[in-house]
Amino acid sequence: MYQNVRFRLTRLFTAVLSLLLAVLLGVCFYFNIKQQFSLQLSSFTSQSYAVSESISEQTVLTSRWLAAHEENAGFRIYLWDNGAELFHNGDHANQLLPEYARYLSEPDAGHTLQPQEKTNGVSIGRHGILPEVLRYQKQLVKNDSILQVCFLQSLRPLYSRIRSSLLLYVLLFLFSLCLLALFCWYFTGRLLQPLRTSQESQNRFIADVSHELRTPLAVILSSASACEKAPPAEQKSFFQVIAREGAQMSDMLEQLLTLSRADSHGLVLRMEETDLQTLLLETYENFLPLAADSGHLLSIRLPESELPLCNCDQGRIRQVCHILLHNALSYTPAGSNVLLFIAEGSYEKEITVGVQDNGPGIPDGEKEKIFDRFYRIRSGAFVPDSEKGHHGLGLAVAKEIAAAHRGTLTVSDASGGGALFLLTLPVCGNF
Repeated sequence: MYQNVRFRLTRLFTAVLSLLLAVLLGVCFYFNIKQQFSLQLSSFTSQSYAVSESISEQTVLTSRWLAAHEENAGFRIYLWDNGAELFHNGDHANQLLPEYARYLSEPDAGHTLQPQEKTNGVSIGRHGILPEVLRYQKQLVKNDSILQVCFLQSLRPLYSRIRSSLLLYVLLFLFSLCLLALFCWYFTGRLLQPLRTSQESQNRFIADVSHELRTPLAVILSSASACEKAPPAEQKSFFQVIAREGAQMSDMLEQLLTLSRADSHGLVLRMEETDLQTLLLETYENFLPLAADSGHLLSIRLPESELPLCNCDQGRIRQVCHILLHNALSYTPAGSNVLLFIAEGSYEKEITVGVQDNGPGIPDGEKEKIFDRFYRIRSGAFVPDSEKGHHGLGLAVAKEIAAAHRGTLTVSDASGGGALFLLTLPVCGNF
């Protein structure tokens, strides 16, 4: 499906860009023809005028002199002396330019050039749609005689150059068309890459969710089946297993719902001015029993100076603190120290909340990956999730909540060993 969509988009973009390119080249070709014709007309006018002036100054006109000017200027010269047509180099009108003999007119004969149009004193002869010949005619008075001069220039050499230009434009268009097709193929690939990545991520997400739900569902179903056959005295243990697995499923579904809302920009925050010192003290007190049961030393460190209020969703920030503390207590050995604190420093724009432990820490290569959904490290500082009840979603949820508050959540190595998580939030007036 991806390749089919890419091919269709490539064909569409190529067609549109090719049409625009054809119009652009057509306009350029039109102005090129117009410029060539203007140059031809200007050159013919100036040369005809110069030769006619030179003829008026000559006392003797020879065929060699006329032929030399014809060869240099690229046109034909026709003369009438008191109405009598003069020729040089044989039957000039019929031999040298027979197809343009109809454009010759003797001034005293009373007929005119047909068809014709005047441009800057030059007649343009047409035979059909396209101009066929340029004509310049002038009457000179020389030694009490009237000398009529007519200059004719064929436009066939111009059309030959135009055909060469047209061929060049066509080749340029075909070459550009190939480049456009390659560019559109590359561009559509880049354009569809985020969609392809998103689809692959969605498929992987669905597969991970299915895998994660399969285990607790299997435990619940097997416990329910065993409960039917077990005596009443043993049924309580199966109910406890079902309740525990059900609670884990409920927690995972809640985390998935939070991530889904964050993806669709539908994560609703109930923003209010919050005293983070009070929020952290409440969180610390709630986790003291859990820390004592697991054999950890939980402590808290708050600044002595009064902190500014933080504009945040209390419930969501409390959820982030719970995730960070629960991970610290779960993935460090008994007897480890876990510290919940507010970082010292300037509180004009932001406040930083930290959770630090002195456990094995997180490898450098895994520090960015641990915020990915369903990503879990199976060795080193982390133990299998099946033993701790984690699903690899907590840190992803915490990072989304931090981003929704226009804050950040980072991880680094703690001084003396262990992991250090820092949650940075803007204070009131900077959100």
